Parts: sequence; structure tokens; C-alpha cells
Amino acid sequence: MTYTSINQSKNKSATILGAGFAGLSAACFMAKAGWNVTVLEKHNQAGGRARQLKADGFTFDMGPSWYWMPDVFERFFNQFGKKVSDYYSLQRLDPSYKIFWKDDEINIPANLQELKNIFETIESGSSKQLEKFIKEAEYKYNVGINKLVFKPGQSITEFLDIEVIKGVVKLDVFTNM
Repeated sequence: MTYTSINQSKNKSATILGAGFAGLSAACFMAKAGWNVTVLEKHNQAGGRARQLKADGFTFDMGPSWYWMPDVFERFFNQFGKKVSDYYSLQRLDPSYKIFWKDDEINIPANLQELKNIFETIESGSSKQLEKFIKEAEYKYNVGINKLVFKPGQSITEFLDIEVIKGVVKLDVFTNM
């Protein structure tokens, strides 16, 4: 969405329910278009599913554990003449995370080749399946971002795109995880 698609009448006000990414984004674009915006959040911090819960000396991520779609965040900040790096920096973690089983644990490396090697130690041929999964995920990401996410969402006709229609099955939009 771009701010020019919002009704730019002066002295308009809006209340946004929820301070997650969507609510904060809507509030930013509306404020940029001249609206008086109030954001209400039921929790004690913004972030929606990306917030943290701190209890008994522990910190829990309430949502994403990975920084996906960096281009979406960069595009958002660019709409306001800013860059992601104006507000935060990212540091690649290696290992990316650790998986625990009852009697075992595995560090998941940031390096793809190292990850494929681990897959092969667990099950022969599984690194080929990982490559296949990544290729399918890349297709879904590119179509999803460019043909769905970056559309303003003002009309159903925006989504009548031959690539999206042909790829509906491949995108798995009608299946659960």
C-alpha cells in the first residue's frame, strides 16, 4: 500500500486496533496522509506476534524467530524516506538455533552446505529434498511478495494475474501447515 491511496481529507481521525506490524503500518501511512491516528494495543508493548514475553528471568519470542521478508521492511521504511539501518541492525546467528529431542540435540548452522551435511547424517538423500523445498519456497516467496503482498488490496481484480492463477495449487494457498 502507498499512502497516496488513502483518502487525504484533513481533520480526519482514525483508531487502529492492534499495534502489530499491520496496525503500525496502517497508522504510519494514515498519519503521513494527514490523519490523526490513535493506536490501541491490549498488551503492554507494541509488536503483536513479534513482541516478547518476559517472565521469571526468561525471555520468550511470541512470534517470529527469524527475520523473514527483509525487502518488505526495507520497502516500508523507504516510503518514509528512511532505511531499516536507521533503526536497527541485524546480526546473523550461527548456529541459527538448536533442536532438542529427548536424548539428543542438534545445532542448526547458518551455512546451507553445513545444514545439508547434517541432513545427510540423519537421512541419506534428504539434502536433495531440502534443495527441492528451498526451490519451491523461493517460487512461493517471489509470487507471494510480488503478486500478493505488494498489491494495495483495493480490488479483487488486482489479484487476477495469470501467474497467480496458474500457481494457486503450487502456492498451497488452500492447505494448512
